[in-house]
Amino acid sequence: MILNAANIFSTLGNPNSLVPLAVKDLSATAGMTAGSFVTGKEEGADRFIDEMGTEIIWLFGIPAFKWLYNNTVYKAANLDSNFDARNLKNKDIFEKIKEYAPDDEVKKELEKIGSKSKLFKNISTGKFFVATGLTVAAYLGLTKLKQKYTAKRIRENLIAEYEAQKKQEKAGKEQTMPENRISPAFKGTASVIESLAFSPVKNMYVLDGFITATRLGESRTPQEFIGYSIKEAMTLCFMYYAGGKIQELLEKRAVSKFNKSIGLDARVLEDPAFKRAFEDGSIEKGLNDFAKIKAAKNGGKLKKDAVSLYEFIHNNPENSIVKAAKKSDIVKMYKKTDRVDTRKYIDLKEFERVYENMSNLYKQYKSAIQKGDSSEKFFAGVKKLKRGSILTNIASCIFALGILTPGLMLLKRYTGKKDTEFETKRQIREQLIKEGVIA
Repeated sequence: MILNAANIFSTLGNPNSLVPLAVKDLSATAGMTAGSFVTGKEEGADRFIDEMGTEIIWLFGIPAFKWLYNNTVYKAANLDSNFDARNLKNKDIFEKIKEYAPDDEVKKELEKIGSKSKLFKNISTGKFFVATGLTVAAYLGLTKLKQKYTAKRIRENLIAEYEAQKKQEKAGKEQTMPENRISPAFKGTASVIESLAFSPVKNMYVLDGFITATRLGESRTPQEFIGYSIKEAMTLCFMYYAGGKIQELLEKRAVSKFNKSIGLDARVLEDPAFKRAFEDGSIEKGLNDFAKIKAAKNGGKLKKDAVSLYEFIHNNPENSIVKAAKKSDIVKMYKKTDRVDTRKYIDLKEFERVYENMSNLYKQYKSAIQKGDSSEKFFAGVKKLKRGSILTNIASCIFALGILTPGLMLLKRYTGKKDTEFETKRQIREQLIKEGVIA
């Protein structure tokens, strides 16, 4: 993919992309780590290991284990791991998938999958459970190692501080100087499975659910439990729910206040060819052709209508809706060709949504032109609103996760019954005193 502004905004605004999640999570990691260092270096170091280790496992764990699964289990079964098992749901569409296969090699693989459909479905479902389970196991291992490492470092630091204090006291007595006792640094150191299995973002939601349960279950102290409760609640909200709702509100505002629909992918809205189709009116044919299929679909049987929609995509490559769906990656292409990769799943609801957004935008465009606006002004406004909505959405989530969340956690620690010291350190100090290692 060529790196340009439209592609960047498209990726940041894509609800099925892991990039927006990574941007939000990195901001949360930075904010949480900085906030923990406020209460002490031990807690800061503990948080840094936890957040950065989790970040690596969270971003690369599931993709890495899925890659491993693809290259072992699928290969052992001699089946193509690029095929999306959701394509097996509708037998009529699966026949069309084979018919429109981009080449003979893919067609042969599809025939094989069709003859072993039950096995393929089981293997595909297994991939989700295996990849998620192994990633959770990796996180559990990280948690145990982190806790042991932190306890070891705190123990060593407390003993070193105690010995340094005793040495200082002894030196002061030998020099017959007034005792200048240095206090130890005790300031504190602060069809659900299918939906989940085939969406990268929902995969991460499941993983985050396990991480949340682990963090709460493995909390060493009530202090840590409360901190994680605040953090995980905010994370789950702003990583997976609030972002979509914010975008939805911004898109509704763009229509109500500016009479501009911005639901289409940024790559489509900023495409010069898309703008020209509006200007010369050629987009009308594409909209009208699709409207006929849509009208027939609303009056027919669902299974037959789904096939009609699927055929429309393959038989009308020059249609404006089909072109937009391809540019938005709703319809994925085979390698570097102009052929559709029929192994990939096409969400027909998403495809219909492209038509609805495009149809609304064209009506708004004609209304703006009638009122005397230029095409350049209209599309400049659409582009500004689309980019602004994506930036506002991302910035809101970054603020909530990177600033507001650690701020709330610090506020809890510093107000009411003050709880500024890292409780794990306090417990280890008490244990060392009990053992007679320090006094």
